[in-house]
Amino acid sequence: MSVIERKQRSSNRTGATAFALALLTGVLGSGCGDDGTSNPAGQSGGAGQGGGGGGQDGGDAFIVATRVWDDTATNSYFHVLPSIEPGTEVDPSQALEIPGSARLFAFGGLGWFGIGEAEAPTISRYTLDGSNKLVKGDSISFQPFGVQSLWPTNYIISSTKVYHPDRAGEQIVVWNPTTMEVEGTIPLPDTHREGYLALYAYGSVLRGKTLLISVGWFDWKTTDTILPETGLIAIDTETDTVVRFDVDDRCGGITQPVETASGDAYFVSSALAGAAYHLDRLESEPCALRILKDADAFDPDFHLLLSELSDGAIMGDPIPAGGDGLFLRVFEPDLATIEEETKTSGVTSQPAWHWWRWDTATNEAAAIGELAPSPANVSFFEVDGRVFTIDEGSGSTESTLIELTAEGGPKLGLKTPGYLHGLAKVR
Repeated sequence: MSVIERKQRSSNRTGATAFALALLTGVLGSGCGDDGTSNPAGQSGGAGQGGGGGGQDGGDAFIVATRVWDDTATNSYFHVLPSIEPGTEVDPSQALEIPGSARLFAFGGLGWFGIGEAEAPTISRYTLDGSNKLVKGDSISFQPFGVQSLWPTNYIISSTKVYHPDRAGEQIVVWNPTTMEVEGTIPLPDTHREGYLALYAYGSVLRGKTLLISVGWFDWKTTDTILPETGLIAIDTETDTVVRFDVDDRCGGITQPVETASGDAYFVSSALAGAAYHLDRLESEPCALRILKDADAFDPDFHLLLSELSDGAIMGDPIPAGGDGLFLRVFEPDLATIEEETKTSGVTSQPAWHWWRWDTATNEAAAIGELAPSPANVSFFEVDGRVFTIDEGSGSTESTLIELTAEGGPKLGLKTPGYLHGLAKVR
C-alpha cells in the first residue's frame, strides 16, 4: 500500500474559521478521508486553539498529534510539549500512543480537548495531570445515532453545545462537551445527491443565532467527479432546526470558508476542485463566493473566478492569512505527472502547488517566494492568532511546522517524526 493510499485510509482534514469553529485536527488535504471510504475529502483543515485542561499552573502546554504508518499498521502519538519553536524535543516514547488513526479535538476558548477513536465514533475527553501527562476522562459515543465514523470537524455553538457533521449519515449530531451527552440530531435530507458524498464544510460562519455551513458534493468511489454547485445550510442554533437550504450553481467543490477582518466570509473552491476541473471532472471553473458581514446568504453580486487572480492558473484551498488576506494554492502543471487514470487526489498530493496570498480588500494576489512548491494536501492550524501549516517530509516520515503568518514571512518551527496532523494549545 502506498503512502497516499495509507493516508486516504487513516487521515482526514480539518478546516477552521471564525467564531467557534472546532478544529478536529486531522490530515486535511486533498486526498484523505476518515470515513472508511478512502475519499480525499481534503481541505486544508485547521485546528488549533485549545484551552485549559488542568495540569501545572505555569508555562505553556501544547498537544501535537502525529501519525506513523507502514504497510501493516497505523499508530497515533499525542505529545505534550512546552513549545512549538525550533529545537523542541519530540520523543515518541514519552507520548500517548493509540493504535489507528486517532485524531485530536480541541475547542478554542472552551478549555476542552479530547481524542477521537480510529475505529469507532467515540470521543474521550482528556486533561493534563500535575506532571503534564494526558489523563483520559469521560467518553461519548455517536454510534447509537447512526454515526459510523468520526470526521475532523465540529462547529462550536457554546460551552454546552457542539455540532458534529455526520457526512455519511447526512445529519448533524448535537452534543454537550460539558456533560458528554448527545442531545439530538438535525437531519439534512435536502443535502442528498445520489452517488455523491455531501461534504459539510470544515468550518462554519455564525450570523447572530444562525449558523451557516456550506456543502460540496464529491464522488470518490466511482467517477471521481464533483458537482458544479454549492449548498448553504442555515441552522437556528437556539432550536437546532434547519431554517433554510440554498443551492448556488455558480461554483463547486467548496469545502472551507474563511472569515476576514472585514467580517465578510469567503467560500473558495478547494484544490481538489481545481484538480477535478483540470481533469475535466468538474464543469464549473474554480471560484469564490462571499457572504457579507451582515448577511446570511451568498452575495448574488459576487462571483470571482480564481484564474483572474493567478493569470489563468488553477487556484484553490483557502487558508486564513490574517487581516483581509487568504493563502491559496496555485497549480503548476509542469511540476506534475498526470496520466489518464490519475485521480484528483493524485494531482493534489504532488509537490506542484505554489503558495500565494490574496488580499480580498484590494483583490490583488501574489506568490510567496519563500515557500517552495508542495502538495496541496497539507493541514493548517490556528494557534494564538497565528496560522501554521507543515512541510511534509518524504514518505511522511517527518514533518516541520511552518508559521505562515510570521512577521517578515514564513518561518520554520517544530520538527516531528511522522505526519503532524493535529496541534492545539491547551494551556
